Amino acid sequence: MAWQDYVRVTSVEEALQQLDTFDGEGRIIAGGTDLILQLRSGEKKARCLIDISCVESLCHIREKEGRILIGACATHSEISLSPIIAAKAPVLSEACSQVGSPQIRNIGTVGGNIVNAQPAADSVIALMALDAVCQIESSGDEKVRPINQLFLGPGVSDVDSTREILTEIAFDALGPSEGSAFYRLARRKGATLPTLNCAVCLSWNREKRRIERIRIAMGPVGPVPTRLYETEKVLTSDTFSDSLMDEALMTAYREANPRSSLRSGKEYRQEMTKVILRRALLRALRSAGCENGESQEKDH
Repeated sequence: MAWQDYVRVTSVEEALQQLDTFDGEGRIIAGGTDLILQLRSGEKKARCLIDISCVESLCHIREKEGRILIGACATHSEISLSPIIAAKAPVLSEACSQVGSPQIRNIGTVGGNIVNAQPAADSVIALMALDAVCQIESSGDEKVRPINQLFLGPGVSDVDSTREILTEIAFDALGPSEGSAFYRLARRKGATLPTLNCAVCLSWNREKRRIERIRIAMGPVGPVPTRLYETEKVLTSDTFSDSLMDEALMTAYREANPRSSLRSGKEYRQEMTKVILRRALLRALRSAGCENGESQEKDH
């Protein structure tokens, strides 16, 4: 195997002490569904694996003063089955329910999904649409960073798991007149990675008949999980209508830049960007109470 030592810790403090002891040669592990394969292939190296999966302070899912707080060791199954997430962040519940296989969902953690930094990681795409922030701890330091600032390239995270621990993810609970949706396109059901995925969170103004705020995240339409900022601007620029929708879809088509070698051709994925974004938008509008969203979804 690619490591010599294995340590199971019961607190964040103990994990940080172990990281200091191994001085860059230790590495944090929780579910390990990606890391073990990366270690075996030589893609990543570690002399010691420091297992944080039994740290109780990293396994919570709770709401506090309108904020949802999720410990980094919460599994995809736990998140997808959480009544709090289903009620206050259904886009994340949807996304986590579609990660890999049941076995992967039962052991894989949301923190691991973030640190693994894949461009189309389902839970990451949903968390970007929720405008999540991440708490990161190291010896003598603690910081909070927006999730969209944590990705440097395909599979490259700005969280150094040989010296840092991602401990918690936080975001605002969705309220009245806010809706969300997650849509995933894949070749077949099961553990396959998505050809495309999309998450939308929006706020609907019923009186003005317009989208007040919206966040759209997609993958893999770039080297990292991607926010479609220009498309968001279009959708909040005027009263919602078919023509505004069409303009937004064309903006998304131009904004997306998928890599051609990943699971399908670039041209196909670019065209399908418009299809899955339309479906996700209409579902999000319907969940926010927009009658137009419901009627248009039936038409398409």
